Amino acid sequence: MKIRLGYPDRIVEVKDRTVYVFKGRLVSAPLNELVSYYLKGDGLLPPAIREVARDVVDVLLRTGELEMDYQTGTQYIHGLSG
Repeated sequence: MKIRLGYPDRIVEVKDRTVYVFKGRLVSAPLNELVSYYLKGDGLLPPAIREVARDVVDVLLRTGELEMDYQTGTQYIHGLSG
């Protein structure tokens, strides 16, 4: 899986279960930590990654790329029907 998101001030890429954000400097985090942060609101992620967590989860849900482990929780939060 490879997904890219463009923003005026940063570039976001999800590749091989890792999220990369370039906003002046490159930072990365495992995708499972980003989803966990999104679902639970806790975790140690760089601020640049925390800022895009919702957008990344939204795109992964729409494309069907989000792993089944997380789908139930994220669909519940988003109010999507399974």
